[in-house]
Amino acid sequence: MPTKIVGFILSKTPISYVPRINPLIKTKVLKGAWGELVLYGSGEFEPVANGQWSLGFPPTTDLLQHNLLLTVGPEEVIIESDWIGGIPVFYNSKEQIVSTYAKVCLGEDRAFDEEGLYLFLRYGFSVFGTTPFRSVKSLRYSSVLHFSAEGLKVKEKDDPALFLNLSVAANEEEIRALIRADLEKVFNYSSQTLVCPLSGGLDSRVLCSLIPDEQRSRVMTYTFGISPRQEKSFEAQIARSVAEKLDISWQHIPLSKAYEDVDEWHDLFGFATHLHGMNHIEFLKKIRQDLPDVEHPVLLSGLTGGAFSGGYLGGLRVEHPNQLYHLALTHDLNCNPLLPPKVTEAESRFFEQNRQLLADPRWYSVVSMRLKMGLLHYLYKLPDHLGFSSCSPYHNFRTVGKMLSLPPHRLNNRFWVKEYFKKEGLHFRTRFFYGDTRNTLNRQLFEGTDYENLNPNRWISTPVAPEKVEALNQFFQSYHQSSSKVKRFLTTQRVVKEVVKVFGLKNEFNQKLSAYQTLRSLELSLQEGFDSQP
Repeated sequence: MPTKIVGFILSKTPISYVPRINPLIKTKVLKGAWGELVLYGSGEFEPVANGQWSLGFPPTTDLLQHNLLLTVGPEEVIIESDWIGGIPVFYNSKEQIVSTYAKVCLGEDRAFDEEGLYLFLRYGFSVFGTTPFRSVKSLRYSSVLHFSAEGLKVKEKDDPALFLNLSVAANEEEIRALIRADLEKVFNYSSQTLVCPLSGGLDSRVLCSLIPDEQRSRVMTYTFGISPRQEKSFEAQIARSVAEKLDISWQHIPLSKAYEDVDEWHDLFGFATHLHGMNHIEFLKKIRQDLPDVEHPVLLSGLTGGAFSGGYLGGLRVEHPNQLYHLALTHDLNCNPLLPPKVTEAESRFFEQNRQLLADPRWYSVVSMRLKMGLLHYLYKLPDHLGFSSCSPYHNFRTVGKMLSLPPHRLNNRFWVKEYFKKEGLHFRTRFFYGDTRNTLNRQLFEGTDYENLNPNRWISTPVAPEKVEALNQFFQSYHQSSSKVKRFLTTQRVVKEVVKVFGLKNEFNQKLSAYQTLRSLELSLQEGFDSQP
């Protein structure tokens, strides 16, 4: 059975690249007058149609699913992105390189792009078609790139969202039927074990509840906790209860050494995003170790389900480009607090392209995820490169359209989902009664690593002042001092932290760690060389 194609490099001259995260990854090479195309995957490669290769799973020519479609001809290669931009593509027009791996697109020109750098630092990832480097751009959702011997041409296609009428309210059971149908396609396509990371949230819980009874023996669920005693975290406690109710296998995965995988993370993502998701590498590696006899497990993700089913955005309104930042839901995992405020041309252009959607709050989640997929795609890309074939029914545009057409009183705050859980016996009134709600995972994992100083001189003539970079170094250099430990204790205890806030004592760790991880990812990109071989 063919597995998922997980990435590609298309170039005028051959480029040698093996992802550190999986040195045994397989490749398939195609050649034409345009140059060389290398496909990456963990199993057999087969086109989805004559001359067409899909990075979706199950593979499809449908760009209203999570997908990236490559059409290979003798004179050109055509690359088409899906309706949400779920698989980021980077390109260097001068060097004639296109790839899902940002780092391979960065040639000799390492100069920062003023606008792209500011946006990367502000959002924490490459966004609005820019990257921090002037030589590299990224492909927009619903776009097509033509690659030939003459060079690259990019065209933005019509947005399918602009042609969808939300005036007819959907039937809620019809939505669940659409999700069940997508799950059935996955089960029918693959005979392998299906893995579902199960958190204390709603999205993966919905998916697990819709798995047919006869297929549940094929499903394995796993959870990591975020509290000081990880197994006592509400995430783990609720997930275990859900799995028991649904009669699905469940296991808690402890995390402790995520920062050992920084190099693997950066090699895979480069300047696409900051250094933040190494815990998922440790999580997924331990799941693979738990499944030694499963050759190509499928990973079922609840990615973006919360946004499309009515969560997160509340009463937010976006009437100006400077408000797009709030739609990106960055949770301040960036350098934004260190930057001067401004609006860029790329933000203004994106705002104008989505102005019609932004006039209707029901479309906010779509605009939001089109921004945030520059970050969230790691939840596909990591498992894909560790031997899983990842997929999410929540990226089916038809299903999304049905959810967005629900009456506001049903959609807001995911009332329709919570009511469904009550009927199915899967509702938990509040997470505070189901384990520890403290989130100390970042600190736990960071404490097991050695801090590497940032280089303040690299940030001269950038939006981040070198003295602010030096302040980050000083903060983390003193991290293990007794006074810092006392401060961290006082600012992380449920009741005590609210009291000490009155005296100006706040927990600065998460904000400063996010700034460090954002700056460090770019320093690594500047430091490393990338060798291409003719």
